[in-house]
Amino acid sequence: MLLPEGCTANGDGSFTFVTPEPAEGPGETLINEYAGVFGIWARPITNWRISFDAELMSADNSFTRISPRQTQEYRVRSKYKPTGWMSVDGSVRIWEGRDNIAEVNNLQHDRSYGLSATFMPGEKWALEVGYDYDDVFSQILICYVSSAAPTGLAQCPGVAGLVQQLSTYTNKSHYGNFDLMWTPIHRFTAHLGANLTGTSGSAILLDPNAVPGPLNSKWLRPYGGFDYRFGRNWTGKAYWGYYGYHEDLTALPQDVFAPRNFHANTTTLSLRYAF
Repeated sequence: MLLPEGCTANGDGSFTFVTPEPAEGPGETLINEYAGVFGIWARPITNWRISFDAELMSADNSFTRISPRQTQEYRVRSKYKPTGWMSVDGSVRIWEGRDNIAEVNNLQHDRSYGLSATFMPGEKWALEVGYDYDDVFSQILICYVSSAAPTGLAQCPGVAGLVQQLSTYTNKSHYGNFDLMWTPIHRFTAHLGANLTGTSGSAILLDPNAVPGPLNSKWLRPYGGFDYRFGRNWTGKAYWGYYGYHEDLTALPQDVFAPRNFHANTTTLSLRYAF
């Protein structure tokens, strides 16, 4: 009988096993990383404040293939209040990362921009509006095996039977919202608003039956209602809300057996007593 390495047969029919020493000792990877932070803020006029900060990083190695060796992040924030009843806020965030050495070719970015405003000219009405845009991108070389792989791809270096391809992911999202409050009389307050999101993007799909899913979708949530204070301590509320989700048709196949499109209408009636 051929015994495995480290196993010894004893005279009484038992066996003794000693774990063999590993062929190589534990590996060690040294990474030298340097980072710096810079920031500045200013108030050009009394009602306007703006700030800027940046963070830069560079390293000579990375822990994983998706870990960048160089990153740059820039952030800008601004707040402007021209009058006591109006305020405008803006922000910009740009993050860039890369590890674009041979056989990795990793590039990434995440860029977002936002703008919002609030109007409160009196006790009768108030309005808040906002918009945000986000752009996410990444690419990296991957090795895989698939019957649906395009023809003519290069072989994965050092691994037989696998092909190499540049995997790219994109996602662009638009988000908008508004909230309006109106009080025509002392006891009655009406609300109307919406949260709206639209997303478009793409990714490499190794499964030919895979669907893009939320990479191409819309999410809609309008709402409205009113509050009525009909007593010193009593307030009645009636609100309506709509929830709608829709995945847009693309050249890629959709899941016809389980479509992820839905909508719902909700109504809420409540009575509050405060003391």
